[in-house]
Amino acid sequence: MIEMCPPTRETMDAELDAEPPCLADLNDDLLRKIASRLAESDLASAVALKRCSSRFKDLATPLVANAVSRINTKWRDAADKIGEEGAARIRGGLERNEVLKTLKLHRNNIGDKGAAAIGEALRGNAVLKTLNLYHNNIRAEGATAIAEALSDNGALTSLILQGNNIRNEGAVALASALRVNAVLKALRIPGNDIGDEGAESIADALSVNQVLTTLNLRCNDIGPAGGIAI
Repeated sequence: MIEMCPPTRETMDAELDAEPPCLADLNDDLLRKIASRLAESDLASAVALKRCSSRFKDLATPLVANAVSRINTKWRDAADKIGEEGAARIRGGLERNEVLKTLKLHRNNIGDKGAAAIGEALRGNAVLKTLNLYHNNIRAEGATAIAEALSDNGALTSLILQGNNIRNEGAVALASALRVNAVLKALRIPGNDIGDEGAESIADALSVNQVLTTLNLRCNDIGPAGGIAI
C-alpha cells in the first residue's frame, strides 16, 4: 500500500487559482466576451466562473457587477404594473433570486392573492432584505400569508405594509411571526385599521422579540388600551 501525504492548504489554493488549460489558451478579449455573455444569460454561472482563475476574475468582476445592477432595475421596472396575476408570476423568480435585495411593489393592487404568492416565495429566499407593499389592497388573508412566511424567512429585515387593510387579524398574524423571527428590524404598518387587539398582540410579541427596532403603527384605530400595551 502506498500512502500519500494530503495536499497542503497552500497547494490547494494554488491549484484553485491555476488557470484550466482551456482558459489559458484564450486571450483577454475572448475571456471578456465569455464573461459578458454569461452575465447576460446566466448570472449564477458567471459568478461561479469568476472564481476559476485570477485572470478571469479580474475580467469578469465588473461585468458581473453591471449585470447585477441591471437585474435590480429590471425587477423594479417589472413591478410597476403587475397586479394580482403579475405578483403570482414574480413568485418563481423571487424564489430563485440570488442578487435582488430590495423589492418595491407599492400601489400595484396585488391584493391577497398577490401577497400570498410573494409570501410563498419569501420562504425560500435568502437574499431579499427590504419588501415594500405599500397601498396594495392587502387584507388579513394576505398579511397572514406574509406573516407565515416570516416565520421561516431568515433574510428580510424591513417590511412595509402601510395603507392596506390588514386589521386586527393581520396584526395578530404578524405578532405571531415576531415571536419567532430573528432578523426583521423594521415593521411599518400604519393606516391598516388595526385596533387594540392587534396592538396588544404585537406588544406581547415584543416582550420576547429582541431584534425589531422600528415599529410604525400610525393612523390606525388603536385606543388607550392598545397604546398602553405598546
